Amino acid sequence: MDCTEARERLSDYFDGEMPAEQQQAMTDHLADCESCALELADYEDLSALTASLDHPLPPAGLWGEIESQLQTEDSLSPESLATAQPFRWTTGRYVPLVMALAASVVFAIGWFGYQSNLRTIGNLAIATVFDQYFDTLHQDPVAAQQILLTKYEGQTVDAEHAVHLVGYRPAVADGVPEGYSLHTTNVIKMPQGDCVHTQFQRADGSTLAIFEHDGERPAWFGKRAATQAVHGERKLNVVDLDQRVAATWREGDRHLTVVGAHNAEELGQLAGWFGKRTNLLRE
Repeated sequence: MDCTEARERLSDYFDGEMPAEQQQAMTDHLADCESCALELADYEDLSALTASLDHPLPPAGLWGEIESQLQTEDSLSPESLATAQPFRWTTGRYVPLVMALAASVVFAIGWFGYQSNLRTIGNLAIATVFDQYFDTLHQDPVAAQQILLTKYEGQTVDAEHAVHLVGYRPAVADGVPEGYSLHTTNVIKMPQGDCVHTQFQRADGSTLAIFEHDGERPAWFGKRAATQAVHGERKLNVVDLDQRVAATWREGDRHLTVVGAHNAEELGQLAGWFGKRTNLLRE
């Protein structure tokens, strides 16, 4: 299941109105796609909000009184229709009830739209910053690093110091894959939480970036499409960055994102290396 189909079926999924097989396919997709998971969260937020609103109950006998006042078609004459006053809700003892119900609906819709717009604007802002980072990384890694440090109040640290800042031991604190050397390690204060950002250098001098973070598919990639690849037990969400590729996958209780890989083969090698490091730490 791809993102287009998933978003078209989110309402059915939320309401539990999908066949079991499609429901499971949607569950699997949402586990690996943060963007669609955020869309589902909007449904859940709106449902929770409307459930928390006051729902005034109509007075006893309301509907019977309305029915008794309605005229049947046979009792209407051209003369009575000509002199009839326009139907208005501006007066009457039930106006407060109707207005309260209407206000609840309007507030819920407005709040949902406001929150959705805030999230969209925030994600667009993050994607804009990372577009600059992606474009700069391979030409000038130091300048690319500075973009993130400036925007997100980051600081350059060694791997051991990063442990004290983020509260966990980054995967790169115990070494780097063969064929790479550690260039810099930073901790940046992303909107979703602190993130460890490390730059590796290959033997040819080119740069590869590693991010350790929460969230499966960061908003950093904007509207770039992601495809899924499987490497061992890991499901990689792969994103095309024009001349390079990026991928995000779960590693232990967090997630890793590689930016600037040459190809799928290099991504697979890195995923395998980090997987072995994680297994060694667990033993």
